[in-house]
Amino acid sequence: MPREMYNVTCMFLVLYDSPKQKLHCTVAITALVIKHALRGIFFSWPLYMLTLAAYAVPGSSKLLFMLLVVPGLYVSWVILSRGVKEDYDNLVDGYILKPGYLGRMLFHNKT
Repeated sequence: MPREMYNVTCMFLVLYDSPKQKLHCTVAITALVIKHALRGIFFSWPLYMLTLAAYAVPGSSKLLFMLLVVPGLYVSWVILSRGVKEDYDNLVDGYILKPGYLGRMLFHNKT
């Protein structure tokens, strides 16, 4: 490896492993979890409404309640887990997060 490339790699690692960058990474992960949790709830809200309706009807079976709540939770979990992993891999992992990264990451899918 050429000496210049070695110096650039060392500088990147020093910046990437800094406490400030680790804080930015933690904030980014938290923001991604919140973003995708809200997205999962937004896309699966009809399933949750059906569940509440089944629960509110007198004399309804608890089995019906469970049959309706499980798909809603599954859809929300799939959206959350896949979305956070994809966004983390594309927007956070391996990047130096500069000021303003949160807005760019959440609203424009850029870092």
